[in-house]
Amino acid sequence: MIADIARVIAQLTDPKLLRPVLLGLIASALLLAALVVGSIWVIGSIVPTGGEGWLARQLESFGFYEIAGGVLVAMLAFLLFPAVALMIQGIFLDSVTDAVEAKHYPNLAPGRAVPFGEGLSAALRLVGLVLAVNLLLLPVYLILLLLPPTGFLLYLAVNGYLVGREYFEVVGLRRRALPELKTIRRRNRITVWLDGILLFLFFTVPVLNLAGPTLGTAYMVHRYHRLKSE
Repeated sequence: MIADIARVIAQLTDPKLLRPVLLGLIASALLLAALVVGSIWVIGSIVPTGGEGWLARQLESFGFYEIAGGVLVAMLAFLLFPAVALMIQGIFLDSVTDAVEAKHYPNLAPGRAVPFGEGLSAALRLVGLVLAVNLLLLPVYLILLLLPPTGFLLYLAVNGYLVGREYFEVVGLRRRALPELKTIRRRNRITVWLDGILLFLFFTVPVLNLAGPTLGTAYMVHRYHRLKSE
């Protein structure tokens, strides 16, 4: 894992990789901003702005509703960011993969270009899965906040599995059929899961997480070529 991380970092001076990374960073920032705005709108329609009675007036005077709304916005944006990351990964999959393989695996034949419609369909299907799983587990996350850090660990484990599985399979689809990819992934399920957790941890680092989708793709290209031969 460390060697493959070092390979990705060392290649950031390569314009073929740097360009999609920078474009992915901009796209991530725009989508994340839209996600935050959407979260504010959703939370604003749920969290009350005041109320009648002594307790409601006291809570409002201390800014409780604003604080609660801000916390909920941050939580919702944090919860849904994996879906944003996976959408960005789908957009820049071919350009990132081509850059990594051209430099580190030059003897390989060109991989199958994933058609835009197929890539978009896979990305939307994956986004739906991530959203559904996380929203389904949201009450569990909230309950486990009372037992820190169990809530975050569960969130990390679940999303690490989803991110690792989908990144590995989407990258591998350029060279192998899905049934064969699933066999390779299952044979290396712990490794792929740990890779997903590593990527997801990167998604939680402010600012750096904006480059996570494209850098994660570059990292997973190396992991795919390493695991397919084991």
